Amino acid sequence: MNFNQILDTVVTWCSANMPIVIGIGVGLVIMIVVIASGRRRGLGSGKFASAGTNSLLAEKAANWAPPEQSYADRRTAIRREGPPVRVLLASPTFRNGVGEGYVLDRSTGGLRIAIADAVAPGSVLQVRAVNAPDNVGFVTILVRSCRPSNDFYELGCEFEATPPWSVLLLFG
Repeated sequence: MNFNQILDTVVTWCSANMPIVIGIGVGLVIMIVVIASGRRRGLGSGKFASAGTNSLLAEKAANWAPPEQSYADRRTAIRREGPPVRVLLASPTFRNGVGEGYVLDRSTGGLRIAIADAVAPGSVLQVRAVNAPDNVGFVTILVRSCRPSNDFYELGCEFEATPPWSVLLLFG
């Protein structure tokens, strides 16, 4: 068989089996793209990497330390903002035992509340959403921070114990 006969046989087979030929072609293109992108990113299997590269990676791994985190990054719960929710606050430090405020943001760990009067950090308060049903009681919070902001004070509060999800939703 000469070259022309082999070429005619291949062309005849390819035209009769076009879906198989297209599938093989697409598979080859995908393999080439994957291999090229892996080399461009410096990825490769361990048997192709040099010994110097492995020792450098091992040294970096041994000396790795997590980056320093700011106070805001140490939160264990995601803070959610939303429309202010009016709340009742109960404490012996208030004139009538009850005060009012607004929840500015909330998380499963606590609340940020705007209030008219300053409250000392470390104080324990009871909080309840104004629109809460009568069968929902007050939730105990611990004031962690109190800072002035325009005409009111912002309290950073932590829940003594995380309330049920149905109660958390009442705070917005």
